[in-house]
Amino acid sequence: MSWSINVRNVTKRYGSRTILDNVSLTIPSGETIALIGPSGGGKSTLLRCLNGLNTFDGGEIHVGPHRLAPGSHHQRAQVDPIRRSFGMIFQDFQLFPHLSVMDNVIEAPTRVLGVASSDAKARAGQLLDRVGMAGFANAYPQQLSGGQKQRVAIARALAMEPRGLLCDEITSALDPELKNEVLGVLETLKRDGLTMILVTHEIGFARRAADRVVMLCDGRILEQGPPAQVLDNPKTERMGVFLKRVMG
Repeated sequence: MSWSINVRNVTKRYGSRTILDNVSLTIPSGETIALIGPSGGGKSTLLRCLNGLNTFDGGEIHVGPHRLAPGSHHQRAQVDPIRRSFGMIFQDFQLFPHLSVMDNVIEAPTRVLGVASSDAKARAGQLLDRVGMAGFANAYPQQLSGGQKQRVAIARALAMEPRGLLCDEITSALDPELKNEVLGVLETLKRDGLTMILVTHEIGFARRAADRVVMLCDGRILEQGPPAQVLDNPKTERMGVFLKRVMG
């Protein structure tokens, strides 16, 4: 079955403020999108609308065969299949502090999907090895560095066997060495064909790993295209100013 993401004329408002203004975007299966742009431009809001964490006021979102419309986020029959399609990874990790690394990774598969504990642990072991955390299964979050926590968060998201990953500034709180650890894992996942939408200010990573860069500014898509086109030859003055500020 074809699995793609289609955002059609989505509008999101908070009171009198428009956060997303008639945004349309199509993402084929297996594509990696780097969402860039100034703070407050709507990037994180778009991610949260995609998996039903935020409602929206106009337009529609299709994720594979599933559809979200304004207000439909409160209907679990519509929202749950979409949330299971995505793994979402946040800037602040959101690991359970009272659970070990292994228990963090198996929590959702066992409780939500009903996977047997032994099967979930076997799968978790493979995923922890994949993200370079095989030796930390019995550790607790407070014993890990920021980069290690984020790699565990990636393994936890993958444990639900999602079709895509939504990553919201997941390296912004990390120092450069730890950023590279996490970005290296994401590049591996890209090679495996996982669909990824990444809100990021890591322009070098966007250039290296993204299939397409999408610039979201003031709730609208200002530019989009292959990284070399958007990053090296911006069409708008606003894009050029943003890149100069981010790249120093």
